[in-house]
Amino acid sequence: MTLVLRKVIILAALVAIALVSLASISIAHAASSEKNKEYYKSIYPCTKCHLSMNLNGMTKKSSFHHIDLTKGAHRGLYCANCHTPPTMIKLRSGGFVFIPGYHNRSLVMQTNKLCAICHPKEYQDYMNLVHANKTYVCPGGKVEIIHGYKNVNYDFHICPNGYKNLTTVPARACVECHDPHDPVFKPLNILPTPSERPAPPKETSIAIGNVLAVIGALVVIGFAMAMHYSPQVRPSRAASDRR
Repeated sequence: MTLVLRKVIILAALVAIALVSLASISIAHAASSEKNKEYYKSIYPCTKCHLSMNLNGMTKKSSFHHIDLTKGAHRGLYCANCHTPPTMIKLRSGGFVFIPGYHNRSLVMQTNKLCAICHPKEYQDYMNLVHANKTYVCPGGKVEIIHGYKNVNYDFHICPNGYKNLTTVPARACVECHDPHDPVFKPLNILPTPSERPAPPKETSIAIGNVLAVIGALVVIGFAMAMHYSPQVRPSRAASDRR
């Protein structure tokens, strides 16, 4: 077996391992999302239990709901920051709790307004840019499933009468990709997660560094100017006579 053939076999094996890993992670993520949907369906609406519990929402953990707000991206929040006590089914945005996969997507889209309260910039990106994987809608269009960024599926409309009178709508609601109780979207690949990357420097450190850099630059410039404009020392006449 030649050296080139060995390298080709090793490379093919590594590619196969990477593809199997990617597929297994994707399947596990999809199974986990489906499990969460089924769980929430079984306990909806919230008033089933909360009508008699007199909740105040000032808690961070719920073993029954498998929620722990002491960690994760929303670790600074309490239930009452997003849900209105005591039934918790009404949201602070004025809408209601709707579950992806259980309620109509137009209803689930209403929950985006709650996310917009704390994430206005992301919400604007979501509505105006590509954050939501927008799809084009046209009268009489045929819907095709498109595999988008991070293997997220969204609808794409094929227009039989040409792409005229198009309107754009977000393909998915925020909560369809981000679990609000654990909102970091888990990557569907074998690369390190963003949380494992080095933390950026603190703003105070950056400011101090900038100030020191400016001071250092001014010192260097001042020294250079002083050397340039300082009179050169000439030998005295007596010293010249001795020569």
